[in-house]
Amino acid sequence: MKYMNKMKVIIPARGGSKGVPDKNIKLINNLPLLAYPIKAAKQAKLINKIYVSTDNEDIKRVALDFGAIVIDRPKHLAEDDSLDIDAMKHAVEYLDSYDDIIHLRATTPMIKSEILDKAIEYYNNNPDCTSLRSAHEAPETAYKSFKEVDGYWSGLFNDEYGGEYYNWPRQQLPKTYQPNGYIDIIKPSQFMDSDSLHGEKILAFVTEHVYDVDTPTDFKILEAIYG
Repeated sequence: MKYMNKMKVIIPARGGSKGVPDKNIKLINNLPLLAYPIKAAKQAKLINKIYVSTDNEDIKRVALDFGAIVIDRPKHLAEDDSLDIDAMKHAVEYLDSYDDIIHLRATTPMIKSEILDKAIEYYNNNPDCTSLRSAHEAPETAYKSFKEVDGYWSGLFNDEYGGEYYNWPRQQLPKTYQPNGYIDIIKPSQFMDSDSLHGEKILAFVTEHVYDVDTPTDFKILEAIYG
């Protein structure tokens, strides 16, 4: 790997989850959820600083215990309807830095340091992008999906394909991908003066399938897989 400037990570992790109380610090195999992306980032060669943006004292303690630096986020930017872009704008102002940001998530915990480095290197080699975003291949192409129109099923891509393209063999239809939160890389120069976190030229980075944690069942699945 040729020499590249190391980058910083920001992990937004608010308190107040209603679906799973204390979700961001709930234990999976005796380790808080938030600890997983912190540990992976610490092991990556192209990351030098790890920040956790939070409004919650318990999350703050866990972040500090595992070696992250805390950004104290105001409560009004950590509500149920708060957006990632608002947390990131606050972080940029808090740190007074316009350097590019690696965006990781506690709710996508099972990530690998070598994949983070691979994504960062790919991003640095494509300077014309406005961001990088990870995704994995969807198990079923979206071209097989329907929307409901006045009580009837309609294809999502009728204008593009026409006919009953959704009945074609899947091998004849484009693959589609599910954004998965494994790693995003974003530019303050792109989002600070706009409403778009990622911009129009989102560099595609394909990863293995990863699990997002949002419900008690998701925690049980991860414990079964990684236990």
